[in-house]
Amino acid sequence: MKIKESIDVVAFVEAAKQCGGAVFLQTAEGDITNLKSLLSQYVLMAMMYNPELLTNAQVICIQEEDYQKLEEFLVPWE
Repeated sequence: MKIKESIDVVAFVEAAKQCGGAVFLQTAEGDITNLKSLLSQYVLMAMMYNPELLTNAQVICIQEEDYQKLEEFLVPWE
């Protein structure tokens, strides 16, 4: 799934922290960051100011049920 264009990044990060399993952001270049990591959260916030970087990025949840916790921030691939 990918991140919606306009989201509350702080709320998204807080929701990711509540997930039971790992939550990753994978960029089109293949970079993978763990969204539960504080450093990765800062990187995500910086990326939000340059939306082209997130155009082909995807959010990967290790536990399937964690997608429900993040559903308000995500859209499925078209």
